[in-house]
Amino acid sequence: MVKKFYIAVVAALVSVAAFAQDDYKIVDSTYSRVELDDDSLYYDDYAYLDDYKAGDNWFVLGQVGVSHSMSENTRFGNFFKNEKPSFNIGIGKWMFPSFGFRLTGGIHPQVGRANWELCDYAPDVFGNYDFKILSIYWDGMVNFTNIFYKYKEQRFFNLIGIIGFGYNRSFGFDKGKCGLMASPTNGTGQVYEVDTKPGNYFAAHVGLQGRFKISSAIDLTAEVTFNGTDDKYNGHEYDRVYDTYFDVLAGIQYHFKDSHGRRRFHYVKHYNAALVERLDKMVDDETEKLNEANNMIPDIVENVNLTEALQTTISFYVDRYYITDAQKKNVKSVAKFLETHPDINLIVTGYADIETAYPAYNLRLSQKRAKTVYDMLVDEFNVPKNRLRIDYKGDTVQPYESVNEWNRAVIFFLDRDGGKSQILESAQ
Repeated sequence: MVKKFYIAVVAALVSVAAFAQDDYKIVDSTYSRVELDDDSLYYDDYAYLDDYKAGDNWFVLGQVGVSHSMSENTRFGNFFKNEKPSFNIGIGKWMFPSFGFRLTGGIHPQVGRANWELCDYAPDVFGNYDFKILSIYWDGMVNFTNIFYKYKEQRFFNLIGIIGFGYNRSFGFDKGKCGLMASPTNGTGQVYEVDTKPGNYFAAHVGLQGRFKISSAIDLTAEVTFNGTDDKYNGHEYDRVYDTYFDVLAGIQYHFKDSHGRRRFHYVKHYNAALVERLDKMVDDETEKLNEANNMIPDIVENVNLTEALQTTISFYVDRYYITDAQKKNVKSVAKFLETHPDINLIVTGYADIETAYPAYNLRLSQKRAKTVYDMLVDEFNVPKNRLRIDYKGDTVQPYESVNEWNRAVIFFLDRDGGKSQILESAQ
């Protein structure tokens, strides 16, 4: 029965692990990997694992807890007297967020028990006897949380299935008590033979581990495993194929840094070669349009009151908020204007064109554009912060209605009376 149980569990976990590996792919080195803001207009829904090497994603583990013996006759004794303190150490590696392996070893003190006739006659003399096992297991680990939910680097809790095969060595038997139980002269008329020589046995186990993230390097673990080994592991051979014991362990798991300087799996959003080529062409097209626009750009006369705005504007590429070298000259000229006009303050106002993206996204983009220009004026050109104020309109106002691309801009308004004199006339 136990053998069939192990076969069923092995088949289930192996099939789950195979399914899990299909969900995760290592990023191809021919792909261009680009990390983007989550709200980027060109966000790629298909994220791939970063490139990892054989030396990445390793961890070490230390655990302490109890072992509960379930060999023959122990069920007739006190449940809590079948438990002994035990410990484990281990080392492992995660191959994917859903699958890994580990090697563990530990000392697990055990309890054996004589037959009920001897125990009833003199339980204090012929009851439980102690011995120890050295266990070494090679385990496969399946992260169920990452299979059924999208992987998150910062997730606090993960549930992990464990299945493994290994080696148990029994030793340290209580020879005095075992010898008395096996003696025909023990006064009970019963004998119970225990082989006190060390023995080496095959073992297997299954279990579950709860893993709690404390920091990027450290997890707390709580683990329960059901272990099966040879019927003779307790020194007495009965009529069963296996004897069993439980381990209940808590521990600390430490993750080493990988080749990227991180300690956890990390996903990157990628562009394949065709997409990169298309985006490069878009940038070239936008650059050409921007150059043409800069040559053609008129005074701000369409929707903005002339008396309230500077004639210097800062233009941006589509879906971008960084300042090019050409536009940096315009920022410098604004700083020079403020230097020569100490009585004037400005409102740095960001815009986005209405034909790209959607209103909520454009509002954030216009805010980032205004903040970038504000930061350059303050940090690079030493404009006092109290002479500037940030505002942003998204695509709700389009200063240039004749050319959509011109609205990817930051415009400077005179800040009089707390900005009350900023006048944006409605579109005609």
